Amino acid sequence: MGQSIDLADYDRPARRDAWDHASNSLFPGLRVELAADEALRGSIASVDLGRAHLCAIETPPAQAHHVPTNQHADTWQHVSLMVQPWGRTTLVSACGEIAMAPGDMCMVDERARFRIVTEEFSRLLFLRLPRAAVLGRYPHLNRLCGKLLPASDSGTRLLSDNLQRISEVAAELGDLQRAAVVSSTIHMLGVAQAFAELPESAEWRVRRAADFIEMSLSVTGITASDIAEEQGISRRRLDQLMKQARGVSISGYLWQRRMEQSAADLADPHKAALSIAQIAFANGYEDAAHFTRAFRRSFGTTPGRWRDQAVASSVAH
Repeated sequence: MGQSIDLADYDRPARRDAWDHASNSLFPGLRVELAADEALRGSIASVDLGRAHLCAIETPPAQAHHVPTNQHADTWQHVSLMVQPWGRTTLVSACGEIAMAPGDMCMVDERARFRIVTEEFSRLLFLRLPRAAVLGRYPHLNRLCGKLLPASDSGTRLLSDNLQRISEVAAELGDLQRAAVVSSTIHMLGVAQAFAELPESAEWRVRRAADFIEMSLSVTGITASDIAEEQGISRRRLDQLMKQARGVSISGYLWQRRMEQSAADLADPHKAALSIAQIAFANGYEDAAHFTRAFRRSFGTTPGRWRDQAVASSVAH
């Protein structure tokens, strides 16, 4: 991972301000207070993963306060998966207080206030994931933020070990590999027991259909009947449940997600080397001409112009 700050590089009087500034730059809204100026050890490293961001923090005893200044700003379009590789940390949020031991995890909502207290030298990982992508797969996410995902759960251990390994190699990955890491990690959240617990039947079926669609975006020829058959229910019944939950039929949702993902891929600078035809094929379209017509109907412009506008907007900012 790219090194961002090391306390050893600063004179003791400057350490508090340097640590606080670096923390807030990498994790907006986070203000950190070191327990002592004389702390000699501590580092913050980070790596950009496209739609996500990974921070690795080795911290001396400290208190961190997260206060979002504007809950509706684009800044808060992430939720964070917090991992405790070693050390001990207390998280205080609206859901209460949890004590995290080595191997434990939790989700934190960046739109909400929370406080983190480390009473001993500790290592923390924060994987900031795109909120919309996580919510699309786990609609009950709000019930999980601030809750302990204990290392005693085998699924949590698997996920925690995977995140620690990712932190070790992320800086060596290419752009497309980093994008794949984000997508696979969102899917892999389901191995933790809390994420895998099924809500009521109707919500579960809608979620499972949405999962099937996400996994099948690149597969041409997938139909609503295929998705219903995977669950062993009729297409008509699954359409009813999907319309109640998402406002569209199964076919409509599949078409919508392919369009949304195509638009996101075209605007993604990490996929700038891919041709429009490659992006079309990656999202389940059989030929580029059909994709272009469908894209124009959805967004009122061609894929090429959409990409040009995204590039121009990025340069302007």
